[in-house]
Amino acid sequence: MKKEWFTTAELLGMAGLPKTRQGVNKRAREDGWEKRRHKGVQGRGVEYSLYSLPELVQHSLSLQETPSSYAVRQADMLAVWIQIYQQCSEQEREALVAYILRHGMASVLCQLGISTSANPASDDPSLV
Repeated sequence: MKKEWFTTAELLGMAGLPKTRQGVNKRAREDGWEKRRHKGVQGRGVEYSLYSLPELVQHSLSLQETPSSYAVRQADMLAVWIQIYQQCSEQEREALVAYILRHGMASVLCQLGISTSANPASDDPSLV
């Protein structure tokens, strides 16, 4: 993990922490979290050391900082589609394929709100 200091705003509501700044600061005082003045901020802004935070919060922060290792590369998209298809029941597979064959992929994209064009299935009277 690269980042070692976190502001109160970054910790709000994380892994069971309070959802207000006052609540997080109170919890920090009670639990004795290591803190330092937040650089470049006027006033009483502080940030807390990762290593003094509760273990569950540390784990949540580490998951947030390393999403790139879980990102799907473009070349793996076919494998993802195959896995999705295999996780469907036989009835779901048949319904999905029948829908795509009847209405086309553009209609699926419109249903998902992805297509920028007008609904291509609007010409189909069976959908009205």
